[in-house]
Amino acid sequence: MRTPARTTTTVLAMVATTAAVTALGLTPAMAEPPEFTRTVIAENQSGPAFTAVGDVVGDRRPELVSTSYGALTMQGSAALPEPGTVTLYENAGRKRGGGVDTWKTSLVIDQSDDIIFPSEPTLADVDRDGDVDIIQPAGYFWDSGLGFSRGSLTWWENRDVPRSVQEVLALAKCPLTTKNLAEARECVAALRDWERHDIITGSPFAYHDLQFVDFDGDGRKDIVTVGEQGFQAPVTTDDVVALQFFKGDGKGGFAEPVTLADRGGSSPVVTDVDGDGDLDVASAQYFGVSPVVLGPPTGEASFVWFERVGTAEDGLTASDFVMHEISRGQGPSFSIHRVGDLFGDGVDRWVGVNHTNLQNPGPPAALRAAPNVFLLTPAADPRARWAVAPLASGVDPGAEFIASPRPGQAAPGKTGFGDIDGDGDTDLAVSGDGAFRLYWLEQTAPGTFQQHVLPESEGWGQAGGAKIADLDLDGTDDITFSSFENNKIGVWSPAS
Repeated sequence: MRTPARTTTTVLAMVATTAAVTALGLTPAMAEPPEFTRTVIAENQSGPAFTAVGDVVGDRRPELVSTSYGALTMQGSAALPEPGTVTLYENAGRKRGGGVDTWKTSLVIDQSDDIIFPSEPTLADVDRDGDVDIIQPAGYFWDSGLGFSRGSLTWWENRDVPRSVQEVLALAKCPLTTKNLAEARECVAALRDWERHDIITGSPFAYHDLQFVDFDGDGRKDIVTVGEQGFQAPVTTDDVVALQFFKGDGKGGFAEPVTLADRGGSSPVVTDVDGDGDLDVASAQYFGVSPVVLGPPTGEASFVWFERVGTAEDGLTASDFVMHEISRGQGPSFSIHRVGDLFGDGVDRWVGVNHTNLQNPGPPAALRAAPNVFLLTPAADPRARWAVAPLASGVDPGAEFIASPRPGQAAPGKTGFGDIDGDGDTDLAVSGDGAFRLYWLEQTAPGTFQQHVLPESEGWGQAGGAKIADLDLDGTDDITFSSFENNKIGVWSPAS
């Protein structure tokens, strides 16, 4: 059943300080960020975690597919999650320029499906029938230490619109095989629901993100992902990590996973890193990375990439890949991104995001990496170490990444790319994650970024999303975040 989501709207303003303008040497017109309207499209949710954006229902407008981790129940000293949910949000306003105030909701995954900690959804046509399906990674990172194996990868077939003769015929049979109108409607609704397909279930690994791509070059898309297992919460060196490849058959079936490496991080990026014509994997690493960045290097590198040195003719295995370090010194890290035309000069550039906290107990803060977003520039030979520098050249007063001192918190987190202020270049939306607020990095000149706090985002901690898309087709991009910390999903729209 689809019901309108509750909405609240607040009009907010952001104005750069004179000090920031002077420090950057910018004109007021260049330095003054836009005003924003914030719309809360859902609240009192049960742990909203990640949100994907795409045209799922075929009306040309992007929909939101948002996951909720659900409630945590205490068993002794352990927090155990109940099954989570995945919700589809459809814009209920007029097709073009109707705003983001009213949404219809429907469940794709409910608690009876027993999906534990559903994380970042991937929207893709898995079965190649012309509509958009959902691939859902899931799993509770601490399950292994608690003796459970509840990780999963599933995909959910979109049957809302019949796409084949078989589906049309099945719908046509409903009036013939039912006794009354109510039963016929139930028959049609059942045939147009989301159909579950299991890729792997009962896994000791937790899956957070994936890439759906033709990894082995056979014309059929596969899954590349990283599974992670946690054991002792205070220890970051006993965790198990596996870069895995699930070969696809092009019809929605996938082979058993092949482990390609025992390193990497939860959000791998599949791309041709070295320009030799085949697909490699780049990754940020969190587990095993020392927070201490001064002195002799210890532990794992902050960012790495896996070079393909073999071919897929006899199947891809670990022997076909060699790991290279991109950089050290950024501490435990969250993600890496290859961004096309980031500076407007036609050149792809790499952006890395670490995940640290100078306020948590541990080594002296002076020895540790501060939370930041970095520009990573490959060397002439990408197998050598890459150059690293903070991406933002200016930060508004009070807009630094400062993570909460609460145990387990780190910053920053999810990052999205798009034209936030409508000036034709690429900006960034960044979750503070453990900083409990949201940020955006404005590109004020080619390659020059100013860091701002997104207004009215205090308390939006552990936020997923960071999606930038024109949700109502009014010609301007909106920013979507879903916050586990305050149980809300919100949209920030630049005011016209």
